[in-house]
Amino acid sequence: MLGHIRTGFLLWNNMVRSDKLRKNCDAGQRGSFMDVNKLFSESPVFETRRLQLRRLSLADINDYYELASSPIVTAQTAWDRHITYDDTRNYINKILQRYEDKDEYHWGIVYKKSNRLIGRIGLIQIDPIHEKAELGYVISDRYWNQGIVTEATYPILDYGFKVLGLNRIEARCNFNNVESYRVMEKLGLSFEGILRKQLKINGIFTDQRIYSILRDEFFSRQNSSEINRRAQI
Repeated sequence: MLGHIRTGFLLWNNMVRSDKLRKNCDAGQRGSFMDVNKLFSESPVFETRRLQLRRLSLADINDYYELASSPIVTAQTAWDRHITYDDTRNYINKILQRYEDKDEYHWGIVYKKSNRLIGRIGLIQIDPIHEKAELGYVISDRYWNQGIVTEATYPILDYGFKVLGLNRIEARCNFNNVESYRVMEKLGLSFEGILRKQLKINGIFTDQRIYSILRDEFFSRQNSSEINRRAQI
């Protein structure tokens, strides 16, 4: 009987996600504090000391191709290196479709000094029922080890908890991606464990580290100025 209950739950959950965020984003329907409609209706733009975060568009093809075609960047990604501009155009079109479907939201990371797009950051796996989402990001290797991802991530966490009403934000990275998991630790995310052989990257099953931060933890650390200080916003 338990197996039938589990199967029924999975079928129901898939039905909810297929219709997702169009019909069930009304927070009051499930007694939820989360309001995902706000994200897709507002298309928020964020400014930090060095960066502007705004919605990706087809105007970003050239800049995005530059980072997505880098063999250094794509050595750590589950998606293939972009070989042509059509690869990038097709990818951005998929992102735009996910906006329309209210599945995911990706911001382009613009370096204000050059006005060039140098990466993206987004909320993916948005789950209004359980009030959680996952962070996803990628940045040009030319800007690694400069605190860019940390600076870009803080306003997303802040918006996710304060405005959207998320209870949990999680993030994953390859087990040996030191730069990426240091970003998570710097932002106050807690290490939860290793997801064994989680992704197949370049033909090799790869372990991933999973981190998370909860709403009350974020507010507690923010009130102590700990996260702000680490992010240097």
